Amino acid sequence: EGWEAIQSDLDRVPIFTVATPEGNPLAYQVTINADQPYTVPFFYCDVGDALRELEGAKNNTTMEGLDIVPFPLGKAFQLWCKDEAVIVPSKQAVMQAGAPPGTNPVGQQVPMFACLEIMEENEDGTGVLPLFMSLDDANAAVKEAVAEDGGRAEDLEVVCLSLSGAVEQLATIPETPGFHFIPPSTSMKYISEYLS
Repeated sequence: EGWEAIQSDLDRVPIFTVATPEGNPLAYQVTINADQPYTVPFFYCDVGDALRELEGAKNNTTMEGLDIVPFPLGKAFQLWCKDEAVIVPSKQAVMQAGAPPGTNPVGQQVPMFACLEIMEENEDGTGVLPLFMSLDDANAAVKEAVAEDGGRAEDLEVVCLSLSGAVEQLATIPETPGFHFIPPSTSMKYISEYLS
């Protein structure tokens, strides 16, 4: 798949950034490997983490009207690849992916969760593998599949992949099945409530 198609799929997934009333993301200074510090926006995969960061920003700055805004994951991923942004995975997802307790999610890979035995059908009839940003959502999909198709949830394993690994597979291995990137249900609920 070309990058445009991959980005289009990723852009359906909202992540969040703390932004000014004009919609400009706040930038933070980061240093990697003792290099010169640089200033980049942070994008949060978990809406709860973004809301906590918003509270911290409101307490540490005199700027008025700060809020969190959804931002397309594909665009953030593109910025991240060029070291022009930081994508912060959910603290909970990082732990569920096997990181030790207390691991700082900043700088970690974004974990994605999938059950390889569960495929969806695309509009064109081809199979796509749902990749969830939330383990809870992946487990709920397994239970739903078992309820519809029979079997036992214990027999279906949920595995962890990284977002960058999934994108790399799509970009470099032609026989890779399509992925359906699924945002956390908590993010979609927050957006729905915000808009109503």
